[in-house]
Amino acid sequence: MLMKHGAVVGKGFGLVILVFLCWRVISRGLSPDPAGILLAILDGANLIFHEAGHVFFSFFGDFLQYLGGSLFQVALPLALTFYFWRNEQCASASVTLFWTGENLTNVAIYIADAKWMALPLIGGDHDWNYLLGRLGLLNQAESLGRFVFVLGVFAILFSLALLIGDVARSWKEAQVGQ
Repeated sequence: MLMKHGAVVGKGFGLVILVFLCWRVISRGLSPDPAGILLAILDGANLIFHEAGHVFFSFFGDFLQYLGGSLFQVALPLALTFYFWRNEQCASASVTLFWTGENLTNVAIYIADAKWMALPLIGGDHDWNYLLGRLGLLNQAESLGRFVFVLGVFAILFSLALLIGDVARSWKEAQVGQ
């Protein structure tokens, strides 16, 4: 019984952290300004996966190599979300879905910057300037960035709803076990 209450407390604490981070992500919007130390750490990890995506997709031509950074950055936490969901680990799936949404908002900032290229970059090339330029969509960069940002926020809000449901279910199970 003590284990069940501990799980509820842990999930509840995780929910509080995710709600705080959700607020930070939404208030950051499309601004490249740091959104606090926790998101700075997460964004550092995201950057590692982004760069790894470029390496992995480099075998499939220039277009996919440029797209591969953002694609892998979002696909990795999304794959983990499916794994956890399939294994009925709802709290873990909620956290990785939150991570997916945060990555989408991060990519949205990059997309919105494609026309002006004001962000400091590691390699010098701007992935989304190249991609949207090739697609003839460079003038729509900010609108596309806003669209991807909204998708990210929806993913984040859905992750919070999943975690709230899981906390409520765990709470009921702990109460029944008393």
